Amino acid sequence: MRTLWGLRASIPALLLLAAIAPPVLAQDDVTTHNATSGLDGTWITGPASNPLSWLNGPGARTSGPNTSYDFPDFAPITDLDRKLPRWLRFGLEERFRVEGYNNSGYKPGSDDAYSLNRFRFQVTIRPASWFKIVGQVQDGRPFLQKPPIGPPNENRWDLKLAYAEFGDPERNWIDVRVGRQIINYNNTLLADSQWRDQARSYDAAVVNLHKDRYRLGIFAASVIVPLSQGISHHQEGNNVYGLYGGIDNILPKSVLEPFLLWRVQPSVAIETTAKIRTGKQDEWAPGFRWKGRVHNDFDYSYEAVLERGSDGPNDIRAWAATGGVGYRFSQLPWRPRIFAQYDYASGDKNPTDGTHETFDTMYPTAHDRFGIADQVGWQNIVAYRAGVTIEPHRRWTVTAQYLDFWLASATDALYNSSGGVVARDATGNSGTHVAQEVDTYTWYEINRHVNFGFGFARIHPGEFLAHTTKNGAYEYPYFVINFKDYGRDEKGN
Repeated sequence: MRTLWGLRASIPALLLLAAIAPPVLAQDDVTTHNATSGLDGTWITGPASNPLSWLNGPGARTSGPNTSYDFPDFAPITDLDRKLPRWLRFGLEERFRVEGYNNSGYKPGSDDAYSLNRFRFQVTIRPASWFKIVGQVQDGRPFLQKPPIGPPNENRWDLKLAYAEFGDPERNWIDVRVGRQIINYNNTLLADSQWRDQARSYDAAVVNLHKDRYRLGIFAASVIVPLSQGISHHQEGNNVYGLYGGIDNILPKSVLEPFLLWRVQPSVAIETTAKIRTGKQDEWAPGFRWKGRVHNDFDYSYEAVLERGSDGPNDIRAWAATGGVGYRFSQLPWRPRIFAQYDYASGDKNPTDGTHETFDTMYPTAHDRFGIADQVGWQNIVAYRAGVTIEPHRRWTVTAQYLDFWLASATDALYNSSGGVVARDATGNSGTHVAQEVDTYTWYEINRHVNFGFGFARIHPGEFLAHTTKNGAYEYPYFVINFKDYGRDEKGN
């Protein structure tokens, strides 16, 4: 049986490569990358649940940006940038991951183990304080993976970013960004999914407005459909438009985020009739998220989304909600933080009544949305999660969590994190208990630019999977090391 541990001899080589290879300047600012679950950008289950903690700012770090690291910083691109003209900046990223799985599709003996490498190189040209041009290329590829091989693990020499930005989102009340870019207003619905090798970018036009404690993002975007090699493109007519707002401190240390999304697609599957099987999608999704903190140790997040519109002749009648709380015992040794979360997304009770009731999760950040195995999506699901994170050291976290999954509708399918059908029993006779998942993972920040982590997940099938699959327990182990150098900051530091 091939497992990840069969590749353990490669881990020292990965560590060596990470030590000598430089790491990307991510598009990461207060307007387009701050809407993850926690108040400061961290996940409600954090702080270690986001594998690239610096992407989401200080809220996702272990003990915060003012806590010292155990090892000196290594930032060759920053050193280079300081020798260059102020209008020119570079960025590099290198990520190595070794992972595997046992019993894919819950089929005993369906195993694999492989390594993934992702390299990014970025150039930023800022001829004026109010204008910059950003370009980034990406090369992601697997090694030793069983075929077929393609996206998301293989994405060779693609154009990841190519945009022009007018205004400064940190200083000006208006900022306009046009071109290929990252959008992450809302991790549950519209995000960049960085855990995937190719991640996600959009061809988009974005206007960000913010004044004092108010902000509003206005955007029109089309997601990039990744190719195995070469420059990827978006699908014509597959677009999402939106308004995403934010109001700070309605209650102290809180953010209210109302939003409205409009998604259109030229062809989606519809409930079968005598003559047609596909139709155009016209979907509207109003919703809001409220997140905040009480006395620094208690944090909370709640989100609700309604979906209406049409898929061809079918009416859309779907909705979803998610809520989580966490409490850190900051005065205790290892600063333990307990958390709990509940998720619901509607399913279709009658697959032939002409009404589409399965919630559309759109373009989420999938990793750890429903456990680190990433086998469950926010569609036709009821999920419970509870866990604890400890900090044995100021830059080291360890998390253990338990998840329990149920179908919202027994007659609808179980969907994975990409929206694909895992299993279905249209009769509804296979029950609704899907599975239980147990995860453990750890992250350590070596310095400001390097971190690494290990994780292991096991999904034990419940009644539904026992009846609709081969009933094998799914296992997913990984090791990953991230090396990222932002380059010189906007002030030249």
